[in-house]
Amino acid sequence: MLAQEHVARWLLDRGFLTPEALLDGDLAVRDASSRNRNFRVETRDGPCYLLKQGTTIETTATVAHEGHVYQRLESAGEPLSSCIPKLYGYDPRDGVLVLELVRGAEDLRGVHLRAGRFSVGPAALLGAGLGTLHRHTRADRFALAPLAAPGGLWLHRPDARVFRDASAASLGLIRVVQNAAGFPEALDRVREGWSQECLIHGDIKWDNCLVSHDKDGGEELRLVDWETAAPGDPSWDIGSALGQYLSFWLFSIPVTGGLPPERFPELAGYPLDTMKPALAACWIAYADARRLTTAEVGAQLLRAVEHAGVRLLQTAFESAQMMQQLTSATILHLQLALNVLQRPEQAATELLGLPLAPLRAA
Repeated sequence: MLAQEHVARWLLDRGFLTPEALLDGDLAVRDASSRNRNFRVETRDGPCYLLKQGTTIETTATVAHEGHVYQRLESAGEPLSSCIPKLYGYDPRDGVLVLELVRGAEDLRGVHLRAGRFSVGPAALLGAGLGTLHRHTRADRFALAPLAAPGGLWLHRPDARVFRDASAASLGLIRVVQNAAGFPEALDRVREGWSQECLIHGDIKWDNCLVSHDKDGGEELRLVDWETAAPGDPSWDIGSALGQYLSFWLFSIPVTGGLPPERFPELAGYPLDTMKPALAACWIAYADARRLTTAEVGAQLLRAVEHAGVRLLQTAFESAQMMQQLTSATILHLQLALNVLQRPEQAATELLGLPLAPLRAA
């Protein structure tokens, strides 16, 4: 297992660092481990690296898979190079993935929290990046096992693995989903339409979207953490992107006993109306980059909205895994997920402000 004090020597031995970088004292190695063993390696003037190494048999396999995905993405050439970090290499002996550490990058969640608003620029970059990915990575060109339908589509039919680590709150959530009129049928309908059309990221969330600036001050966005990437349904990626805004809105709503539930949205710290320009920018850029035809736009938007509903449900389940009882935010996620799944046309036009007719950037 790679230790922090050995990182510099490991990179030096493989030609990623020069002796001068060590001698000049401009090298910093920082431990950024979470699920994997991660190290951030920064130099003042030279390249910067992110090293990833699995700590268990499972995570070692996912890091190796991510290395293979990066290799396949780089083989696609220029269209995708601007929306992923550079791959420097994967060492199969030590199980270490070496990626570009983007200087000055901030994840999209941090960008929104720092600015206190939802800029259309990063939203459009996210949509364009996903549209480009889906247009240039047909599933039959990638020697990767297809991605199964996401776990949210199976919550009404959980298998034994779900119950091994389930909290009391998550078990309660499953019961709600199973017993709510129309919920199981809606999930079955969306799952039956699941496809393996192209390579998808599979875990689109703001934490995995890094925003930085080029030498001219223009914004750039790179998608990171490709551990779950595989051939799958593109609607899951773009639906997850749209669903992030809805989830951020819901988590900002304080629920009080003094108001009826229909008044709760008025108290949101981040009102949904302030997000609608960014939502529109994300969808327009996606449709343009993917080159959807006029006939395809409406159907693709409805699929994306349905998957946004599934993403809300999955977020509710993930948050419930850390609780003993369902919180008000989790319940709001469940309620909105059901409404979106049952009425995707209304959700697209009234909730998200996205007409089913084609939109084009000005």
